[in-house]
Amino acid sequence: MTPAAFGYGIIGCGWVAPAHAWGVRAVEGTGAALVAVSDVDEARARRLAREFGVPHVYADYRDLLRRDDIQAVSVCLPDFLHRDATIAAAEAGKHVLCEKPLAMTLREADEMIEACRRRGVALGLVMNHRYAPDARRTRRAVRAGAFGRILLGNVVHSSALVGDPSAASPWRGRRGRAAGGVLTTQAIHFLDLLLWFLGPVQAVKAWTARLARDGQDFEDTAVVALRLRSGALAALATTNGAPIHDDFTGTRLELHGTQGYVLLEGDRLRLAMTRGGEELPGVEHPPLPEGAERIVFGAGHVYEVADFVTRIRRGDPPPVPGEDGRHLLAVLEAAYVSARDDRVVEIDDRLPAYLDP
Repeated sequence: MTPAAFGYGIIGCGWVAPAHAWGVRAVEGTGAALVAVSDVDEARARRLAREFGVPHVYADYRDLLRRDDIQAVSVCLPDFLHRDATIAAAEAGKHVLCEKPLAMTLREADEMIEACRRRGVALGLVMNHRYAPDARRTRRAVRAGAFGRILLGNVVHSSALVGDPSAASPWRGRRGRAAGGVLTTQAIHFLDLLLWFLGPVQAVKAWTARLARDGQDFEDTAVVALRLRSGALAALATTNGAPIHDDFTGTRLELHGTQGYVLLEGDRLRLAMTRGGEELPGVEHPPLPEGAERIVFGAGHVYEVADFVTRIRRGDPPPVPGEDGRHLLAVLEAAYVSARDDRVVEIDDRLPAYLDP
């Protein structure tokens, strides 16, 4: 077999892993190939390998990382394993695309960023909602000043997708294994969109509660108020105790500026008024590989993995840099401290975030 021009590996073969595999398949025509997968549940890894024609399967991801025909990996492990797997990959000279949240804590995120910097490899974060066409249209319009100066951003997110409703997962919603509750599991996506549109956060005031399920280790409901570095204000209200079975149906994001506004429902543009009255310019993605439409999370993972591979091969930064993931953790840690201590928490974030074009 001829070695791939750009070999890829997937570490962790749970429910999100097929979306990453489809992303690699989307750029196979450029010489990229999924060379190996790994999971402690080797049978699960073999199922993924059979589905995508992957030649090598490992129970220990360290064996995967020893391969010199792999240049980059996706880390699709539970939250508490992100740090160790990312640092091991960096030390093996592999670029890393890590599932969210980047780490359990800000300190772990710093260690991951430093390990990748030291070895000269890229660290990217999965934020698949950024690849929704209408989210990209909104981002471009904000940056072009189509709504004037943004004054206010708001997200309401509601879903029934809880971390561990029937004890089926050994880690989701579990203290010491997950980074948090609804904020780090689901709402983090829509917090990221807010900051992608509006820029980084300066201060946080938050309230969290366990209102739907007393047995959960973390919050199922939260409200987070944000003061952004730009001077704009924003709010995120979220719960996963409601009877809505996906993040798209129960999410509303709106931005209000001095000369316009925009409303997204789920990942779809619902309303917009711009300064000049023009429509937001369209965004097109290349067609998905045949079969990828079955992905439960939508197409965002496919486009981000493909974009990650393309950018890394060009020598460009990853589409969602690790510093953005670090800033998200800084905001979420501040929210938890704020809720615990009932006070405003300032964000002291020395690294740049949300600055990519």
